[in-house]
Amino acid sequence: MKIAINCGHTLEGPGSGAIGIINESIETRNVGERLIRLLKNNGHKVTNCTVDKANSQAEYLKETVELVNKEDVDYFISIHFNAGGGKGIEVYTYNGKILQPALNICKDIELLGFNNRGIKDGSNLYVINRTRAKSILVEVCFVDSDDANRYLELGPGRIAEAIYQGISNENSNDKYDNWIAGLQEELNKQYSSNLIVNGINSDNILIACPIVRINACGNITKLIQERLNSVGFNIVEDGIFGIKTKNAIKVFQKNRGLKQDGIVGKNTWKYLLSGEKY
Repeated sequence: MKIAINCGHTLEGPGSGAIGIINESIETRNVGERLIRLLKNNGHKVTNCTVDKANSQAEYLKETVELVNKEDVDYFISIHFNAGGGKGIEVYTYNGKILQPALNICKDIELLGFNNRGIKDGSNLYVINRTRAKSILVEVCFVDSDDANRYLELGPGRIAEAIYQGISNENSNDKYDNWIAGLQEELNKQYSSNLIVNGINSDNILIACPIVRINACGNITKLIQERLNSVGFNIVEDGIFGIKTKNAIKVFQKNRGLKQDGIVGKNTWKYLLSGEKY
């Protein structure tokens, strides 16, 4: 792949980054330079779009975008650290679009011990809005919370490796599923499940799913009906768990070797979440 890397912010003065337990401008370069080496050593073509000095924040942003747009790249990755006392990794894309490397980066940095704050809408960010390539701005963690101490324990090399794995595993099997995203949103709304809305199936979703049976009504029932239709059924998607929905669930269970009770419990949810036809 052809990738443009920006180690976020200037080193000092206008355009420089946040300072807390760690200095953002320094650590973006510590991570970014290691990431560039990893990418090059594994056969990727890399353009370094880092800007060390500028007369103003606007000049820094403009020069960064010009460097990226001079190249025909598959992805633009801008590395940053957050501030404000929060915790966790978050990633910005244009309109919050689900890009597989962005999902992977969030997941891989989460595995290092950081909260996963997910993918967010970065369309108001200059470097996301003005670059032609698919752009991902990574906020690795917070400079002014316990995140910074965890980062120092790990070192920039581990973060660079996680971002590299996220980029190189673009064809991950963790594919976005719009139905899953809708279910995540509804579980958060109804049950305060605190799920990341990323459209990726996970054990956390299964844990959050309620038992649903005849006479239930609402958006979760409607989602169940939608999933049934997507695997070959033909029932009305009205959000009402009536006898036709119960009978469809019983057939769904029979086809998957489950107990045929017409109740959507954990075993039935597991197959609904997979979305596979039988």
